[in-house]
Amino acid sequence: MLMHFKNRRFNFSVDAPPSKSVYHRELIVRFLKGYRDDLSFRDDDSADVRATKSCIKALREASSEGDIILPCNESGSTLRFMIPVAAAFAFCAKLDADRIVFTTAGRLYDRPLDALEGSLADHGIKIQRDDESRSLRLSGTLTPGKFVIDGSVSSQFVSGLLMALIVMPGSTLEVTGTPASVPYIKLTENVISKYKDSSADQSGDFTVEGDWSAGAFLLCLKELINGDIKVGGLDMNSVQGDKAILEFMKLTGCGDIGFDCIDIPDIVPYMAVLAAFKNKETTFNNIGRLRVKESDRVTAIREQLEAFKIKTEETPDTLRIYGCDVNNTEEKVYTLKSYNDHRMVMTAVLLGAASGSDIEIDTIDPIDKSFPAFKRIITEEFS
Repeated sequence: MLMHFKNRRFNFSVDAPPSKSVYHRELIVRFLKGYRDDLSFRDDDSADVRATKSCIKALREASSEGDIILPCNESGSTLRFMIPVAAAFAFCAKLDADRIVFTTAGRLYDRPLDALEGSLADHGIKIQRDDESRSLRLSGTLTPGKFVIDGSVSSQFVSGLLMALIVMPGSTLEVTGTPASVPYIKLTENVISKYKDSSADQSGDFTVEGDWSAGAFLLCLKELINGDIKVGGLDMNSVQGDKAILEFMKLTGCGDIGFDCIDIPDIVPYMAVLAAFKNKETTFNNIGRLRVKESDRVTAIREQLEAFKIKTEETPDTLRIYGCDVNNTEEKVYTLKSYNDHRMVMTAVLLGAASGSDIEIDTIDPIDKSFPAFKRIITEEFS
């Protein structure tokens, strides 16, 4: 698709989509507490939220025989949350956990689960892999007790177990190592606390605050685009970790800076573009987890920036971006890849906005994973 930014001025309003992080957790905790939420898809549902809805529906409607298929698609949050949650639900509902199968798409099957596998194995649950179908099957029966998890790999393992233990009486969780993405763990605890004293027969809808991951992209776009966009739907009192974009934006234009990204890997691609066009030199620290997302985002960021002759360097856990002169960008259409990664499609949009250059990209469809409404904006505003 060709996106047009050259010699154009933009003026439009856009709201951040509902927070995926909050939405996943609300759906799962309410399910475990006995709420019968409408799990039909809404127009503004991201592909990841749809995956979680589909998995919950499969468990809620499970028959007494046959495999229970939980379609996680490409959602890492769905898979990592639902493995312990499904095992706990099977324990409570007296279902055979061996019937529970998780299907995957894209790179999801290859993303690490070792820490979670080890923790569950100590409590009777094993995860069997089928390389041909790229699916995972549970085996065994989950047993209550003290669960231990290394939190340094992914906060999603911690959050999944915290939610699962809602229905595992007498069970506790010990987190070892230095936890990654601590704000997301706090988010999980907040949602669990919200329903701690609620009865299972309560009904009523729930609201989901705006997503600061998508909000970070929108705020960077506002900063870089020729013109002005109005960004709405963001809660300034949110505990979402990606609200750290506000802190980073305060540092732009300050010369050489360093920024710790251990808790905010999802917004590093956006900050990298902002850094390239606003700072002399920026070092992003603790970026190792970017390599095991929907794409290897360290490689993807470097390739996209280097298409504009923006110098970058990496070590195993750092990414350095050198500033560029926007006036030195060439008079041409830049061809970029999506890497089948929603974050990298949005990074391409930022590069077009920052450089004022037209962008050719193979597809914008991955945006459906987190921000389907913005695909319409691309079509309406940039085509």
